[in-house]
Amino acid sequence: MSFTDYNDNLLYDDGEQFNMWSSDSTDNVLNAIQDGVDNDGDSDDYEDTNGNGLPDAWEPGVNGVGNVYADGIDNDGDGKVDENIDEGIDEQAEDNRYVVNELGIYYQMNWKLADKWELIQATRFDSHDRLTDVIEYNNSDRNYSPFNWKINLDKTDGVQISPKIGLIWRPRENQNIRLTYAQAFNTPSNQHLFLDIFVTRVVTFKVYAKGAHQGYNFPRDPETGQVYWKDPYDASSLAVFDPETQVLFFPSTDPKVKGHFKDKVNDQSGMYPEVMRTLELGYKGRLTPKLYGTVDLFLNHYDSFISSISFITPLVLEKEALSTDWNGDGIKNDDPNEILDQQDLETSFDHWRDYIDGLTALDTTRGQNPPVVVGYINYGEVDMSGLDMSLAWFLNREWSLGLNYSYLSITEFMNPITNTPDPINAPRHKGGIKIQYNPRKFDFSSTLNVRYVDAFPWSSGIYYGKINSYFIGDLHTSYKLNEHLAAMLTINNILDHRHVEIMGGPALGRSIILRLQAKL
Repeated sequence: MSFTDYNDNLLYDDGEQFNMWSSDSTDNVLNAIQDGVDNDGDSDDYEDTNGNGLPDAWEPGVNGVGNVYADGIDNDGDGKVDENIDEGIDEQAEDNRYVVNELGIYYQMNWKLADKWELIQATRFDSHDRLTDVIEYNNSDRNYSPFNWKINLDKTDGVQISPKIGLIWRPRENQNIRLTYAQAFNTPSNQHLFLDIFVTRVVTFKVYAKGAHQGYNFPRDPETGQVYWKDPYDASSLAVFDPETQVLFFPSTDPKVKGHFKDKVNDQSGMYPEVMRTLELGYKGRLTPKLYGTVDLFLNHYDSFISSISFITPLVLEKEALSTDWNGDGIKNDDPNEILDQQDLETSFDHWRDYIDGLTALDTTRGQNPPVVVGYINYGEVDMSGLDMSLAWFLNREWSLGLNYSYLSITEFMNPITNTPDPINAPRHKGGIKIQYNPRKFDFSSTLNVRYVDAFPWSSGIYYGKINSYFIGDLHTSYKLNEHLAAMLTINNILDHRHVEIMGGPALGRSIILRLQAKL
């Protein structure tokens, strides 16, 4: 592993580029072979003679180097022989090939209501076969013929309907004002829906990354409605979560978040599309014979965000992990939904490992520990407004000047799952100036762009931090050498102001690009 030590303090600081790599000795690669060995470590077809929950060398079903191997024997007595051993794309038994069908239909209509008024209406309909049953595609054998499809209009739940309506008013020539409303969806990806890989073993637990197309549903005690959990060192036990003496802890896969405590876990029936609704008021027109302008005001409403990979199955801890008065000020965090002492909470993140009782169970198979599952969930609801505006001023036939400015009402929002802010990875303020020169006497043109970007928080995966504000200029020129050859020169960041535009990316300085374009 390595990191880029920007400030030369020999320590890894927030925002510095971090790299990890390792060799892959498993068969989880393209053209993997089937060698009869459980290379990725997710098979339990061995006899755990010492009861430690791990395959040890020369236990029945385990070879001399501690790998479970195919021996044709049901060593763990579960009725299955050599399960999850032969390696294919991941494991031969897990090589599920999913066929996903999506059908979209779109229309748009324009009505001229009067000389100065126009109405636009458009709608898109999307059918995704993992989100709705309105169409039975009948093409699992990859026979994509619509003549095999069956449509059932009684099962329209889940059909994505994306309407757009706009009213345009043109008070005079080269002037228009528009009011529009639109709804759009971001459909879950195949990874969000079907991810299914074994990640690693942690002590006696196996960690799996699983998509959400079948949801995450926890078996519950019929009397209390609480989830079950298991002791990692006693796979035969099955206990019921007690919120009076225990608390649930969700570790975090996000390096800037330490985790969060809850007193209950909710089932998730499946994955839903992200939804965005937009209301926009805009103007575009000629202000004077030489000045043009645009202004757009918008209000966006987002809901059902799709999370990054997150812990689905929480750990069960003794409640003292959260409720201990670590700083001795007499204030305790007895309710994970109402944190009274933030300092105690921060300290609890350093001690939770000392209070582990077990793991919540998505699977209650006797004699087996439940898996640790990470996956994807829908969360959150955010309102965001903003402004975009621009001016174009044609000074004369050779010179023009352009201005633009954008504003966003927020740069981050509160994640209701982790109770920490999530950045939207965009600045609150940004703007620019463009000066363009096109002499009539020469086959030459030049443009100078100057732009300012305000500081803003940024996060994606393991990379997070603050993008500092920057102010840079770019120069673009072109010259026609003859009828067949032209030269173009671009100088980005003329003053060589080194800056970072995304966390994890390099610091950008001046770059010079020269191109020749030929026309035959």
